[in-house]
Amino acid sequence: MSGIVRQLAITRFEAFCMPEPMSGCIIWMGAISSNGYGHFWFNRKPIGAHVWAWVAANGPLPQGLQIDHLCRNRPCVNARHLEAVTGRVNTLRGNTITAANSRKTHCPIGHELNGVNLIRVAGRRVCRECKNSKRRRPKGF
Repeated sequence: MSGIVRQLAITRFEAFCMPEPMSGCIIWMGAISSNGYGHFWFNRKPIGAHVWAWVAANGPLPQGLQIDHLCRNRPCVNARHLEAVTGRVNTLRGNTITAANSRKTHCPIGHELNGVNLIRVAGRRVCRECKNSKRRRPKGF
């Protein structure tokens, strides 16, 4: 983008930003989507406010990467709180069920979920010891 267009966009963007001194976050006060992310219009197209902030500070977003909020605060547009990562990394860093399950190191009984005791069934991580124990039980128990 040309210098004057860039400066006008930055000025317009900054008008929607409110610093939060305690956390260091810069909160987007403009349009917010239903999932909590800010939206900014640039070149007649909507773009995530956090994405625009990262691109303005760092240049084009590499293909295949997305922006992760290190602060876990979706309306934050502080470029220092944002990192370009793969979708997998972004998902696993989050506070979702998928992320929580990926961090589990033991099954509910307490067996370790690693090495030969870890198997995958329909995309899920399963404890081999518990699975074999369940299979050996008579039906109806």
